[in-house]
Amino acid sequence: MKKQKVVTLAPEADHKSVYMFYNKDYDINLFVNAYGANEAQDIFNACCFEERWKWEIYLELGNQPKG
Repeated sequence: MKKQKVVTLAPEADHKSVYMFYNKDYDINLFVNAYGANEAQDIFNACCFEERWKWEIYLELGNQPKG
């Protein structure tokens, strides 16, 4: 079993990061740029998606972990 690394996201940031909103049922990926997790959440809320439990939010990391 692989070890999992816990990463705490900064609620606000001084640079933009790419966030992906993923719908599990329709296999849809939507990409947005946001200054931190709070802004990504505000963008997600502004979209007014129905059935929010079908969506996941991911963050693109600058340095990807080695496999």
